[in-house]
Amino acid sequence: MEYNFTGRKPSNAQVLKKINEAINNGEDLIELYWGENSITLDKQRINGIWCGWGWIRNISGADLAVKINSIQTNKTLNLWNT
Repeated sequence: MEYNFTGRKPSNAQVLKKINEAINNGEDLIELYWGENSITLDKQRINGIWCGWGWIRNISGADLAVKINSIQTNKTLNLWNT
């Protein structure tokens, strides 16, 4: 999924909303752009781990990947505990 933000710098909430939409749609490659700035998130097919790079504003693709992986790990652990 590719998404281009236009106008003012996107907020953290706007970026997270687009990422959440893409993940819920089953996307495994997410590319977000704002002018020359971009973030790419790529879900690795072998192990299901998200990798990220790039920046928009003060938002790091690598940091977003860590958050996504943490959330997915917690969901899996919660399933095991039920």
